[in-house]
This record gives sequence, structure tokens and C-alpha cells, in this order.
Amino acid sequence: MATPDEKNKQAAEKSQQADSNPVIENKTEKTSKGKMRKLWIIIAALVLSAAGGLFWGISYFKGARFVFELQEEVPEQEVKEYSSEKNKPVKVTFALDPFLVNLADRENVRFLKTSFKLGLAEEPDERNVENTVAAIRDSIITLLSSKTAEQVLTPQGKDKLRKQVRSRVNAVSPGFEVVEVYIVDFVVQL
Repeated sequence: MATPDEKNKQAAEKSQQADSNPVIENKTEKTSKGKMRKLWIIIAALVLSAAGGLFWGISYFKGARFVFELQEEVPEQEVKEYSSEKNKPVKVTFALDPFLVNLADRENVRFLKTSFKLGLAEEPDERNVENTVAAIRDSIITLLSSKTAEQVLTPQGKDKLRKQVRSRVNAVSPGFEVVEVYIVDFVVQL
């Protein structure tokens, strides 16, 4: 027969074994829960990345399709008409600082960055240049910000823009006789 001390030792060993087993099971449960949580975080990140990529791709290719739809051939008759409007030869060019304006598109926010050189019939007076550059820039900024991307992306739209810039500059500054408008830089953010 076993003595009470031996019984207490055996009972203590059994309880120690029983106590240690659930602790081991809890560690594996916690480890598997941690792994599952990490797995769900990774899956959520992949789904969000895929959705973002899909959204960007659709908007990018939709914009690219918009540009391709707007590009058309310029009829030869319009090119001849525009070139025959020049009455006087260009003697000097006058460069304007670049313009960066918001376009008048209602659906999307779009920007236009462009630079012009004005082909003048004669050399302008230096005093006249300083006094009229601000008025010229203001007039052109007002014109550009009233346009939509659709209006300025086509070759016909650029020709119309040249004519409008020429007429506005000639109206604002009588000392400048603009014969030709050259578009030096032209970027539309789509």
C-alpha cells in the first residue's frame, strides 16, 4: 500500500501533467490564430491592391481611348486656308513664359501647360513690351482656362487656339503686330 505522502506526490504529478497539457494546447491555438490573422491581413492587402490596380487601369485606358478618339486628320483645305492668312512676314519672335492653367472640363480636373512664341511683323519698342506683357498674359490665361481638353487636343482646336491668341494679343497691345503664333510646348494632363 502506498503511504499518504506517496499518494500526494502522485496526485501532484498528475495535476502538474494535467496543468501542463492545456497550456501546450493554448499555445498551439494562439499560434494558429496568429497565423490566421496574418493570412487574413495578407489576403485583404492583396484584394485592396488588385482593386486599386483595376481602378487605375480602367481610368488610364479610358483616358487613352479618349485621346485616340479626338485625334483626326486635318483636311488639306483647312491647312491651306490657315497658311494663306499670313499677310506679312515674321521678322522677330517674342517668347512668352509658360502657361499652366486648369481647363474648363466639368467631369475631370485637367491641366494644360503650354508655351507660345509670337511671330511679330516688326521689332517692338522695349517700353511697350514691359507695359503690355501682363495684359497679354492675362488675356491668354483667360482664353486657355475657358477651353476643354476636347477643344484643344485636336489639330483643328490648336489652329483655332492660335487664331484666338493672335486676335487677343493684337487687340490688347496695339504696339505688337502678331502675324503668327507658334505653340512651343503643349501638354494636357488627362
